[in-house]
Amino acid sequence: MTDRTPYCPPDLDQWKECWEMTCRHCARWLNCDLTEAMIEHREGGPWPEGGWVTDPGAGVTCLSYQPRATQPQLSRQQLRRLARMNPASLPPVCGGCAATKGTDASKSLHTRRDFDASVKDRRQFMCHERPGYCGGWIRAVLARAGKRVPA
Repeated sequence: MTDRTPYCPPDLDQWKECWEMTCRHCARWLNCDLTEAMIEHREGGPWPEGGWVTDPGAGVTCLSYQPRATQPQLSRQQLRRLARMNPASLPPVCGGCAATKGTDASKSLHTRRDFDASVKDRRQFMCHERPGYCGGWIRAVLARAGKRVPA
């Protein structure tokens, strides 16, 4: 179990940053009352269940976060093409990959949810370190599809 604690940003700049990193990417953002509840919490109200928390090793996350599909889905042909590629031709798994247990990205609840949803739906995962396809995501998609997973 992760030791998460309720988080209330101390200033407007950090409020904006939290909103940009979580709410703006959430599938619920248009129908979510959490921002208002977080403001009430800042003014002395109770911490809202499902609110923002610290995610040790990975900053702040929202317990109510739900991934939003923003990338096109890989076609079966693209998936087969990836499975046939020479392993040396695939993008490497970067040092901070969400697919690698123990990295900051793998500890972040909302990044994990984004990664898991993108693997399940075969929608490209947007890597923070490298543009284009994420090496860890490609390998996870291939494994989920029962394809040979290059090292």
